[in-house]
Amino acid sequence: MSEQTDDAAEDRGSGGDALARRDPLSLLFQPGAWRLERRLETRAVHELYATLVALAITAVIIGLLVIIAGVSPLDAFSSLYDGAFGDRESALETLVQATPLILTGLAAAIAFRAGVWNIGGQGQFIAGAIGTWWVYATMPGLPAPLLFVAMFAGAAVFGAVWATVASVLLVRYGTNEILTTVMLNFVIDYMLSWLLSGPWQANDTPYSQTERMVESTFLPRFFDDSRLHLGFALALAMAAVVHFLVRRTTLGFELRAIGVNKQAAAYKGISVGAATIAVMAVSGALAGLAGSGELLGLHHRINFEFGEQQIGFTGIIIALVARLHPAGVIVVAIAFAGLLNGSTQMQVGTGIPAALVTVIEGVALVLVLLAAVACRYRLRRAAVHADGSAEGSE
Repeated sequence: MSEQTDDAAEDRGSGGDALARRDPLSLLFQPGAWRLERRLETRAVHELYATLVALAITAVIIGLLVIIAGVSPLDAFSSLYDGAFGDRESALETLVQATPLILTGLAAAIAFRAGVWNIGGQGQFIAGAIGTWWVYATMPGLPAPLLFVAMFAGAAVFGAVWATVASVLLVRYGTNEILTTVMLNFVIDYMLSWLLSGPWQANDTPYSQTERMVESTFLPRFFDDSRLHLGFALALAMAAVVHFLVRRTTLGFELRAIGVNKQAAAYKGISVGAATIAVMAVSGALAGLAGSGELLGLHHRINFEFGEQQIGFTGIIIALVARLHPAGVIVVAIAFAGLLNGSTQMQVGTGIPAALVTVIEGVALVLVLLAAVACRYRLRRAAVHADGSAEGSE
């Protein structure tokens, strides 16, 4: 017993050196040691620097993968850029691809801002297309302007209703919204399959698809030699609306408060349940508009290929990379559309599989999310004073 007491006294007398030798982790807490500390406030400049570093690392990793594939990184990135933004035709086609991604990205961003994990953007996208076709089939006598308004309204309502199913289950029964929104994606996919092989199947065709819509319902195009349609302007307008909604309205304040701390928001008198249902309805309506724009602007009929698009899931990635900011969603959506549009040119020009684009998206997402976490911390070293005490210093 006396020997243990002597050892303890020796440890204290030597400033804890013996303890440090026994436990290397204790070195982190010694005066002058470096350690990570959480920032009290994360500034926009921290997020910008972290994102730029993440993208630079992404470029290096992709370059290494391209070298392993036996292709010059310069040739690969050059072909990718040419296919995405190399000329007027490519740039306009990239904007065409970006149009639905902007809307589904906004749909995910506004829900995530409130701390509601809406993973059902793909199903709500399909619901919007179904709502558009239902209005078209049941109101054929409307004049063209009114029919456009009615079809977009139908898409928004169908998308909102499909999202509200999950939010009501969340608010009323505490059901996990991630599981319900994912399952609802499958439900509406099978519902679409039934519609295309039954009530809505085109006459005199073995294919599971609807009739082709009349030309008067096609969305106007900006240029005769491009597929860029009015849906792109609608997507930009919706980004402005979402920004105003989040930053300038009572609902926006409530959803931001709920996203930070639901308990504190409820204590302040905010109806968390009503706000959750409202934000999910808005999210579903945005995804539904994306489905309507694709149908009226490009496809003009619904088929199985329409449901196989992963536009809703890509919108989730876009929202996360954009840090849930509407302006960032526009930029990231155009960048992702450029990757999709340029992958064909890269494959033709260099022989690299277009699947590498999926790898690029995945690597970029992981690194950008890691950067979002990293910028919340800083590396600090404890300064040593004359009296032996320590104080953190940057």
